[in-house]
Amino acid sequence: MSITYLGYFFIALIIGCGGPVQAGINSTLAKTLGHPLLGAITNTTIATLVIFIVMITFRVPLPSIKAISSAPWWAWLGGFIGAFAVFGALNYAPKMGAAAYVSVTILGIVSASLLLDHFGAIGFQKNPITLTKLFGAGLVVCGMTIIQFQR
Repeated sequence: MSITYLGYFFIALIIGCGGPVQAGINSTLAKTLGHPLLGAITNTTIATLVIFIVMITFRVPLPSIKAISSAPWWAWLGGFIGAFAVFGALNYAPKMGAAAYVSVTILGIVSASLLLDHFGAIGFQKNPITLTKLFGAGLVVCGMTIIQFQR
């Protein structure tokens, strides 16, 4: 059975809903454990264990040394970025509020996505920035501004 674009949309929507929930959960854990880094390491350890269990369940074969060594240097930065995102969310979302934090991260996501698509960087297909896409990004900025400054 193939998933349609609408199916992908709803899956991505559900995943996106997890972001602020995860930030709140991790922040509570960090407060309980006494430091944001303890919350972050707990989060990433549990995530690693869950992924490991899924890999065993689906019998995912390990890559060869040749495959590992053929990856570009920047391919290894995903874990660094993920750790930064977890720490940032659990540390700053409670201070800013979920809506404010997420609106600013969405602005970053949209900005980086437009540039990555435009230049076809890090494995994405080239998809040029258009006036329509810039208008959409502008709407994101307007929405973020309303969320940020409407208190």
